Amino acid sequence: MVKGAVRLRERLQDVIRGHILIEEPLCRHTYFRIGGPAEVMVYPADVEDLKVLLAVARDESVPVLVLGSGSNMLVLDGGVEGVVINLSRTFLDLSAVDGLVRCGAGVRTSRLLALAARSGLTGFEGLTGVPGTVGGAIRGNAGTPSGTILDHLDWIRVVDCSGEERLLSRGEMNTGYRSCALPTGAVIVEAAFTLRKGVPVEIRRTISTLLVRRNLTQPVEFRSAGCIFKNPLGDFAGRLVELAELKRLRRGGAEISGTHGNFIVNLGGATAADVLWLVDRARTEVRAKTGVALELEIQVVGSPGAR
Repeated sequence: MVKGAVRLRERLQDVIRGHILIEEPLCRHTYFRIGGPAEVMVYPADVEDLKVLLAVARDESVPVLVLGSGSNMLVLDGGVEGVVINLSRTFLDLSAVDGLVRCGAGVRTSRLLALAARSGLTGFEGLTGVPGTVGGAIRGNAGTPSGTILDHLDWIRVVDCSGEERLLSRGEMNTGYRSCALPTGAVIVEAAFTLRKGVPVEIRRTISTLLVRRNLTQPVEFRSAGCIFKNPLGDFAGRLVELAELKRLRRGGAEISGTHGNFIVNLGGATAADVLWLVDRARTEVRAKTGVALELEIQVVGSPGAR
């Protein structure tokens, strides 16, 4: 595998200007701090780099994984084959003019929320405490009961798998609860939102209130990937896990949080196998006791063992 990675790196070094790493541990790049290595990780310099990178991956039949901040992701212990495109250093432009917010896909959601608050624009308060980047948040239609990131989306700009740029309006996107279907292989590079004017002091007060609530009800002191399961219609996954008496169930370095049943936390040294064991146990017990089949909200990627 390393020989193939070296060959791919040499090919990419001839055509892109971004930074390239081989066998980079993905535990360094996810909120969970769990996961094996990326065969090749690339930080594209700009949109032209991204176009070339996608074209090379297509020509070489190399699988591609797009990574932002790794907030809603569990990387398996065997790591990820192919190319991991890391956008955490790219597409970071952010501006607000007359209620129109334009934002690069690599911008942190917290930074987007802060800009809106400073500009006296309301609508993003529902993103309070939501980790990750804007691109990832759009893909997962991230949010809280107070609102999601797609509520005020106008359009996104993507680079498709053929290396072409496209603009997609909100109406062209097939969206649902914690989901946003995009063209196969498309990578989000920019988004635009329209927000309405609000009262800055009220916006800040709402954000402060929501942050306090989050810090009291979620295990913010430990590493996690956020909510593990989607909430079933009319119910809450955390409530069902608690009903199954699984809070504080531990496997290796991973534990179902005693603070919130829909979080699995890394107490230190947890593996992806530990997390998946807890996921399977929660699904089995909740199904047996309530009849509800829990659906994963986090993205699970990679190989379970050494490649």
